[in-house]
Amino acid sequence: MDPQEKHLLEQVVKLSKENNDMLRKIQRNAQWMKVWGFIKLVIIVVPLVLGYLYLQPYFDMALKNLETVQDLFQLTN
Repeated sequence: MDPQEKHLLEQVVKLSKENNDMLRKIQRNAQWMKVWGFIKLVIIVVPLVLGYLYLQPYFDMALKNLETVQDLFQLTN
């Protein structure tokens, strides 16, 4: 193997190692993005569901009161 081929081969090996390092960083970032995306989804969805479950009886009472008021208006007409 002549010196020029050896030098080119060393460059290829060096660039391959750099590419491998960059790909590992990209993969690690993608994994963290998945984790944070799930955490953000939980932070948004869980309070909505809990709020709905907690406030549902109050919504039912308000709906019954509204129906009662509507019935009263219909009786007066």
